[in-house]
Amino acid sequence: MSWTKGQLLWVRTGREPGGVILVLRKRLGKAFLRNRLKRRLRHVCRELNLPATESLVVLAQQQAASCSFQRLRVEMTQLLAGLGQSKVLH
Repeated sequence: MSWTKGQLLWVRTGREPGGVILVLRKRLGKAFLRNRLKRRLRHVCRELNLPATESLVVLAQQQAASCSFQRLRVEMTQLLAGLGQSKVLH
């Protein structure tokens, strides 16, 4: 299980049966910035209709805390395509 790396996010498949695990380190910034990023990433995952049978681990990088929602969505879509997730909606 190696990471598929982007500029803002790293993703890999998880070991759990289903769901998305968001990893946001304290070095990303204050709690309100991390919480806002978490809310954005959850919304992106809901929009993309990820399959419920597989789990996904998302590790946010420093630049992700200050980027736009659209850029997060584009990068997540590209990374999921790299992982082989075929059920991603546009």
